[in-house]
Amino acid sequence: MILKIIQIINDIGFSVCHQIPQRTLLFGKIYMPVCSRCSGIYIGFLVSIIFLFLVFRKKESELPPVYIIICAAVFILSMIIDGILSYFGVYSTNNAIRLITGYLFGAGTAIIIYPIFIYQYYRLSQKKKIFYNLKYFIYFLIVSFLFIIILFSSLPALGNFFYYLNGIAVVFTFYFTNLTLILLIPFFAQKAQKFLSRYLLLPVLIAMGATMLELFVTFKLHSLIR
Repeated sequence: MILKIIQIINDIGFSVCHQIPQRTLLFGKIYMPVCSRCSGIYIGFLVSIIFLFLVFRKKESELPPVYIIICAAVFILSMIIDGILSYFGVYSTNNAIRLITGYLFGAGTAIIIYPIFIYQYYRLSQKKKIFYNLKYFIYFLIVSFLFIIILFSSLPALGNFFYYLNGIAVVFTFYFTNLTLILLIPFFAQKAQKFLSRYLLLPVLIAMGATMLELFVTFKLHSLIR
């Protein structure tokens, strides 16, 4: 059973990542299912979304202040710039930089997507900016920093945990993004009054189906071109 789960996670990783061993985090004898940059992206997105849901529980649905948006843009650009410069041989990157910039990319993306989800999901969301208080953004940065440190520490005991977390993070990122896109459709938008609502059921099922289809298609395409 465990071997079957591992194979599924590896296949999920294969569908979205090149899985080059030299660019992949290794905990003990366990290679992560995706490379260090992808690990950062997906885990950064998952951790950030969880943080946002835990901290902003009053249905705050507006984008953060401009300076936070600029920070999110810098987070996203950091990975893009690192990837472009290293690809063209301007400088040599490494797994630590790939992980950090990938995590920042995932975190920056989450900051933008989260309020869109909240606004589209709730019938009456609160017109208040997320990170309306600077202290929350500082907490966000501290959590991100600590998680990166823990993630990159080569503790064999954490290998299994991060392996499964990686797989979950990949699926969650596709799922949550699909769910947010589905809620942009007027038929599904702005109907719920609370988080656990019957109005979430159909969008969730569609998002899960879309996620499975996307991963299946990308797996097949990757198999053909590899």
